[in-house]
Amino acid sequence: MFRPVSTRSILVICLAIPLLLAGVPWRSGFRRSPKPEMLTSFFSVRSLMAAPVASFSAKLEKTQYKNWNVYKLTNGLVALYVAPDIGGRAIQLQLGDHEYFFVNKSLEGKVLPESQNNLKAGWANYGGDKAWPGPEGWMSDAEWPSIPYYVLDGSHFKAAVVSETPAEVAVRVSSPEDPRSGVQLVRTYHVYAGTTRIKVDQVMRNISRREIRWGIWHLIQNDAADANDPSKPNPDLYLYLPLNPHSKYPQGYYNPYGDPRHPSYEVLPGQQMLRVHYLYRVAKAAADANAGWYAVVNGQKNIGLVESFKYFPGCEYPDGASVETWNDGPGVISRGPFDQVLANDPAKTPYFLESEVLSPYATLEPGEEYSFPIYWAPTRVSNPVAGVVNLAGAVSEPLTAKLDGGNVSLKGTFGVFVPGTLQADFYSVMGEELGHVALTAADPREVAKVEKSIPAPADAFRVSVTLRDSDGENRGALGNVILRPRQ
Repeated sequence: MFRPVSTRSILVICLAIPLLLAGVPWRSGFRRSPKPEMLTSFFSVRSLMAAPVASFSAKLEKTQYKNWNVYKLTNGLVALYVAPDIGGRAIQLQLGDHEYFFVNKSLEGKVLPESQNNLKAGWANYGGDKAWPGPEGWMSDAEWPSIPYYVLDGSHFKAAVVSETPAEVAVRVSSPEDPRSGVQLVRTYHVYAGTTRIKVDQVMRNISRREIRWGIWHLIQNDAADANDPSKPNPDLYLYLPLNPHSKYPQGYYNPYGDPRHPSYEVLPGQQMLRVHYLYRVAKAAADANAGWYAVVNGQKNIGLVESFKYFPGCEYPDGASVETWNDGPGVISRGPFDQVLANDPAKTPYFLESEVLSPYATLEPGEEYSFPIYWAPTRVSNPVAGVVNLAGAVSEPLTAKLDGGNVSLKGTFGVFVPGTLQADFYSVMGEELGHVALTAADPREVAKVEKSIPAPADAFRVSVTLRDSDGENRGALGNVILRPRQ
């Protein structure tokens, strides 16, 4: 019987750390080794998701994807393919006909045994997403020795359907028990009706008889091949990561491997935003990012994927980072006790950009388990991404509004997570609702552009653009502009 780590005790510990560092007294009995746990909402996750929509109801089927046996979780907007036989990974994510994840063509349909997926034979990197223990390293038992690691990355995972209704479908995959790390990793993929937002529950269990201390390290391998010529890298693939304004790193991030002057990385002028341009040259960046999201945008297809997560200030993270990113490409990097050489050959070093989210360390006694969920939200959106509203969408071109007589000209570009309508909402200086104007239909499968002049109420002080779902519910404000600044 596994015992979940106490959420309340974790919150107390993480809140106490900054106070202790500042010299504020704290009660006795404080345990310095935090066991972070995701916040438990007073509302069920299901109640916060979209109500079932007839044309976008959730469905589940057993089928094949590139000759692998998979569970297909879909709702007419997105489709997620989960493959238990190759490490329990989500091997592909689709929005309409657009695919997001890298899939290794040389391994399509193959399920390799451990004898062909090990240090001597080489790593069978199928692609898709994956979860590993963190941190990576080779200097002690407190570090995970990285791939190839058949038990947690390439073996058959047990699978079970845990929900199959028009409102939600969910599949749980469980790794074998790994005696070396002491963990079993369990992931549950949820697809809900009427939204592209997907939940991935991640649970790490201590199946050993010793205390263990790991973080959950989640990775997506984003396809980085040119859409027009797959033999070349995509010249228009970017990752956007808002940086911590109180980061412990001078630039807001650091480079664990590779050249710190690598041209992939740029902090955008006037913004605390790291922009990563995929270049076919190996490198890695890590950041103590606290905004709780990043976005990857393929500008060739105008598709984007937002991953969101909970950040825990005051808690210790593997590598001192909550988000990391890796350029798969040729070059030499130092792994500490050895150098790694990646060949300048797409057959051996394929085109993919890894985006990685790490949980804080969890110290688990035998029988305890720790949960760290993440969320994916694919959408059609163009470069760049300037902001994200988690339940609504991504902002590409921030909203602008200009008064001209009795009209206001609105302009902005967005990617939405829910089908519905973009609406202009007008308010007085005291917050009184003055009126609402429907602007345009919004669909996650199309970039949502606003470029329209509409009548403005005489006393309008500000205007916001909100996403309204098919029931007229407000899913979030994608932009807000003050029309009449105080004189």
